[in-house]
Amino acid sequence: MLTKREFLQCAGAGLALPWLESLTPALGGPVAAAAKAKPARCVFIHIPFGVNMWRWFPKAFGPGSDLGPTLAPLQHLVDKVTVFSGLRLKNSGGHGESGLFLTGNPNFSGGKLPLTGNTISVDQHIAAARGHETSIPSLVLSVAGGQDTISWDARGTAMYGMCDLPLIYEKLFGSPQVLARGQRHQSILNVVGGKMQRVSQHLGKEDQRRLSQYADAIASVDAQLVRDRAYYKGEAQKFAATAPGLTLNANKLDNIGREAYIDTLYDLAALAVQSDRTRIISIESPFSQGTAIFNYYPDLLPKGTKGQMIWHGSGHNLSVKNEADTPLHAEYLANIDRYWVGKLARFLDRLAAIDHEGASLLDHTVVMFGSGMSWGNHNPDHLPLLIAGGSKLGIRHQGHVGYNEHAPADAQRPKTNASDLLRTISEVCGVPAPGFGDSTRVMDELLA
Repeated sequence: MLTKREFLQCAGAGLALPWLESLTPALGGPVAAAAKAKPARCVFIHIPFGVNMWRWFPKAFGPGSDLGPTLAPLQHLVDKVTVFSGLRLKNSGGHGESGLFLTGNPNFSGGKLPLTGNTISVDQHIAAARGHETSIPSLVLSVAGGQDTISWDARGTAMYGMCDLPLIYEKLFGSPQVLARGQRHQSILNVVGGKMQRVSQHLGKEDQRRLSQYADAIASVDAQLVRDRAYYKGEAQKFAATAPGLTLNANKLDNIGREAYIDTLYDLAALAVQSDRTRIISIESPFSQGTAIFNYYPDLLPKGTKGQMIWHGSGHNLSVKNEADTPLHAEYLANIDRYWVGKLARFLDRLAAIDHEGASLLDHTVVMFGSGMSWGNHNPDHLPLLIAGGSKLGIRHQGHVGYNEHAPADAQRPKTNASDLLRTISEVCGVPAPGFGDSTRVMDELLA
């Protein structure tokens, strides 16, 4: 029986190993193959602090609804949008909302930062099964960057959120440095293949089969690197050229730069989907804890305001009894809400304008947008959530649909929570997710 040390000495390379019975101790079982399904794309966008709940939700239910003043930028897309009333995310609503937005994790404790002890987020759950279909399994973006993210890996660790526009561009479309590395690439199998063959002679039949599969996997990585090299030299430039107005040097620390920064961040996300570099994207708008970069919007202040108003503070101070009790906070929040909805509409319009397999790219992409709290006092009930696109993936949009105590009187729908929505999106993308978060069902009523 070979030990792991003996295997490495024979192979002469520190590669990660497949699971082999002949190794002691065992390294774990084989990974199940991802479910085969048609290509699907998903984008998750989070905004913090809740919203002005008095103005967010449409007044009427059903397809073709008037979306109201806050969601008005989406009205021309009403047939491609579903707004949800009455969904709840268990144990969400505090400053840790970004940690629960895509995990539905009921075990997050204390609302303390940095976030710890989390579970996998739905984007990474989907990427684990389908990320191999593209050269970038998933793209994690964040205005604040680093661990200020809504994406969590299988260990419950925050995924690194990219915020540097030039680096995001380089990841998608290359640079002279990336191209040079690609040209220097040597086949991994050319380096270690012969030694792996010699090691194979010391293994049993079952382990020889596993090692052969492992070699096939390495060959797949080799082929992917070759495809990346070709992509950077050809296709990347074609797609990059379709993005007039990219401002990669935008300074998000000032108000003028903020506008260009957000537009460019969303444009890069759209290009990532259009170029098929990735089909899974998460975007954390400013971090929930109140990053100063985006906490203050002087250009969105209500008329007659004296001094500063803070987004975070207005979220806390909005009256839950009567909007008229806190008119300035209500107006300020509504202005900020429309700002982010406008950015969403711009992003959706871009996807809708791209032809894809006889429809639009938006029809082949499901986009989830909203916040992990409702009222700014950290309430996890009646969350402001919506989805857009995905009609070619089986989504049947309903304009405005209510659940639980916010359902129309004549509606007969089972109890439903936000984790059910996450599970439904995962299932639409071809990845089963029974029991995700505190999910109990797939929302079949959303499916064609």
